[in-house]
Amino acid sequence: MKLKAFLGSLAALSASGALRSNPTATPGSGGAAFRLPIILPYLSPGDLIAITCPACCVTLQEIQPAKTQIESWGIQVRIGDTVVKKGFTFGGGDSERTADFQRMIDDPKVNAILCARGGYGSVRIVDQLNFTRFNKEPKWIIGFGDIMELHGYLIGHANAASLHSKMCNSFPDD
Repeated sequence: MKLKAFLGSLAALSASGALRSNPTATPGSGGAAFRLPIILPYLSPGDLIAITCPACCVTLQEIQPAKTQIESWGIQVRIGDTVVKKGFTFGGGDSERTADFQRMIDDPKVNAILCARGGYGSVRIVDQLNFTRFNKEPKWIIGFGDIMELHGYLIGHANAASLHSKMCNSFPDD
């Protein structure tokens, strides 16, 4: 099966509520129930991606290729407060990064949160984030590297799928 068709079938299952019905299976010898994660619908033109730096710092110039590409797809882009901030190697202090990410989690207009870059820093804020609103209205969290800390937290605590994917600093200039 081609990847796009597979992802489309998952999106259809998600839209129908089938993936939210919590089907269970008993894996291996652990005896624990396995729940399929919540799979969110594809983003569509007009949706909003917010860009933040939960880990290392990044400049506006470094995220411009990503912003340009995303906007060319008809997706709106909002730049978070931590972009261009610097606290040692981080995109601002721990409290600034936590507050920026939390605003994006809580904002019902935001459909996805794209991490500008990884590095080290997400592990320092993940336990400070409140996912209550996220559990009611999940959204895509996108990134890799250090952002795996957030992916692991989401699957373990919110049973929500996220995207291990390209971040702003890895979009080519052209």
